[in-house]
Amino acid sequence: MIDPIFIPVITAGVVGGASTGLLGIYVVGMRIPLIGICMSHAAMAGSVFGYLLGWPQTLCGIAAAVIASLVVSLLTQERLRINTDVALGIILSLTMGLAFLGIGLVSGPKTRVLGLIWGSLLFVNWRDVLVVAATSVALLLFVVVFSKEMKAILFSRVLAKASGVHEGFVWGLFLALCGATLTVNLNTVGGLMIYSLMVNPAVAALQVCRTFASVVVASSLLGALSALGGFIVSYHLNLPTGACIVLFSSALLAGAVFYRHVLRKGE
Repeated sequence: MIDPIFIPVITAGVVGGASTGLLGIYVVGMRIPLIGICMSHAAMAGSVFGYLLGWPQTLCGIAAAVIASLVVSLLTQERLRINTDVALGIILSLTMGLAFLGIGLVSGPKTRVLGLIWGSLLFVNWRDVLVVAATSVALLLFVVVFSKEMKAILFSRVLAKASGVHEGFVWGLFLALCGATLTVNLNTVGGLMIYSLMVNPAVAALQVCRTFASVVVASSLLGALSALGGFIVSYHLNLPTGACIVLFSSALLAGAVFYRHVLRKGE
């Protein structure tokens, strides 16, 4: 039996895992997994400097991630001809430098800011749950409202624009929501490992599902299951929560690959 004090922790993990799993479908589909690392480091930088200035860390992290995402959107405009991965690499190196500079400027114990790197899910409260839930709802609404536009962009941003889709607006909004979603989930596994919670469920879903709708649902469920399963393993074995979540999501991915290439080999 799990102590009731962990209910907000589990809720935040499950909701956050589902949202990152949903986000991962589009990230993997557009082949831009680097965005997870880029946005998490931007959020870390914003949160660290927010801590130094005495400002709300979560809001500063979201602001930094959204600004970084908008810069990436501007850099990847057609007239600049900068590849998305290259733009993400530029912002990643900048935000990484700022994040570690800020950590170096923190005087005294650095436990609070280092938690952004490794995760601190066990310190989540109901206010954090509300923030994660609100961001998840915003992402879900975006996916529903711009479903056709996102499918077109998944196929080709150039063709999407040529067919009349407001590609620049939708792309920029997607990046901003991506940054916000990853920021509010930093407490789940930390900035260095949230990449896996976003990518692993999506890849696992692609291994076992055949339609886009089923892939979206399966990826969200696998993301939630990764967070829940990782927490349970961590709780019973007294191991780091973030690491257990990552390893659990990796195990689910391995199981999906085994299912497709061994159990369904003859299909």
